[in-house]
Amino acid sequence: MRHFCNLRVKGFRALALAAALIGSLGQVGRAAEPLSIGSNAPALNIEHWVQDGNGKFKPVTKFANGKVYVVEFWATWCGPCIQSMPHLAKLQADFADKGVQIVSISDEDLETVEKFLERPVRAPKKAKEDDADAKPQTYRELTSAYCLTTDPDQSSNRDYMEAAEQQGIPTAFIVGKDSKIEWIGHPMEMDGPLSKVVDGTWDRAAFQAEMKAKREAERMMQEIQELAQAGKFEAAVDKIDAALKDATEPQRAFQLRMFKMQLLLAGSKNAEAAKLSEAIFAELAGKPEMVNGFAWNLFEMADQGGPRADEVLKLAVIACEKEVDKATKEVKASLWDTTAHILNMLGDKAKALKLEEAAVEIAEGQDLEFMKQFLEELKKGS
Repeated sequence: MRHFCNLRVKGFRALALAAALIGSLGQVGRAAEPLSIGSNAPALNIEHWVQDGNGKFKPVTKFANGKVYVVEFWATWCGPCIQSMPHLAKLQADFADKGVQIVSISDEDLETVEKFLERPVRAPKKAKEDDADAKPQTYRELTSAYCLTTDPDQSSNRDYMEAAEQQGIPTAFIVGKDSKIEWIGHPMEMDGPLSKVVDGTWDRAAFQAEMKAKREAERMMQEIQELAQAGKFEAAVDKIDAALKDATEPQRAFQLRMFKMQLLLAGSKNAEAAKLSEAIFAELAGKPEMVNGFAWNLFEMADQGGPRADEVLKLAVIACEKEVDKATKEVKASLWDTTAHILNMLGDKAKALKLEEAAVEIAEGQDLEFMKQFLEELKKGS
C-alpha cells in the first residue's frame, strides 16, 4: 500500500465504513431476541469436518459443560480470514490443554475449501532467505492444529452470524463452560477474552452491556439513514447530534460527524457545514496527518459527485497550510498535494500547480508516482 493511502485514504475509509455500516443495517433481520452475550450457544450441525487437530478433536454437535469453544466463521476469498489462520493455530496450541476447541466454519463447498488448503502459505521474506530450500507450508498444514470445517447448507451461518446480526467475516464466538455465548468479535482480538473465560475471570455482564450499547447505536444509525433517504435532513441531523452525545469512541464520533457533514451539504446547509468543518479542524490542530486526512475526505466527497460547498473546501485549504511547518517530510508532501487538489477544484490552477511541484520534489515511493500523475494533469490543463 502506498504511503498516500496511509495518510489519507485511511480517513476516507472511516467515512466509507460508516456508509457501508449504515447501508448494511437495512438488511439486518429483526429477530425478536437476537443471539447475543449470555445466549445459549446453538448446537452445531456441520456437514464436513476437514481438519480435526491432527486427531485430537472430535466433531461437535452439543457443547460439553466445562469446556470452552471458539466458533469462527471464514471463507477462502476473505483476506483477513486467511491472515487470522496462523493466530488461530497458535491459540489452539496455547489453549489445547486447557479444554479449548476451535471450530472454524466456511459456508463454501468442500471442493473449494480442499483446493484452497493445497495452496502454499506465503512466508515472510526473511524466512524465505534463511531457508531457501525448505518446502513451503500449505494452508492444510497450517490449519491442521484446529478444527477447520465447511457447512455448505449455511445452517451454522444462520444460527450464529445471522442470528447475532453479524455482517462481516472473520467473526468469532467464544462459547463458555456453561455453553453460553461469552464474546463476539474479530478473532485477532480475542486473546484476552479467551484467556479470562478459561480462567474464570471474564466479566460477561460488562461485555453484554457493551454489545447492547453497540447494537442500539447501530439501530439509531438505521433510523438516521431512513430519515435521510426520505429527505428529512434536519430530523436526521438531530438524531446524529443525539448519538454524538453518547459516542465515546473517537472513530465512531468521526463517522457520525462526517455523515452529519454529508447531510448538511445535501440539505444545502452550507453555513452549518462550514461551522462543523471549522470545529473539527480546530480540534485536529497540531496533528498534521489527521488534518490532512480530514481535508482529503472533504475533497473526495465533492470529487465523487457529492454536494459541494466552496466555503468548506476553503477552510480545508487554510487548515492544511497551517500544518505544513509542523509536518514531517512525507506528511508535508501529502498536505501540499491535498491542498493542490482542492485549489484545482476551486479554480486556482496556478497555485495548485506550484504546490504540486513542491510536493513532487520531496515525495517518495508510490506516493511520488501518484503526485507525478496529478502534476502532469495540472500542466496539461494550464
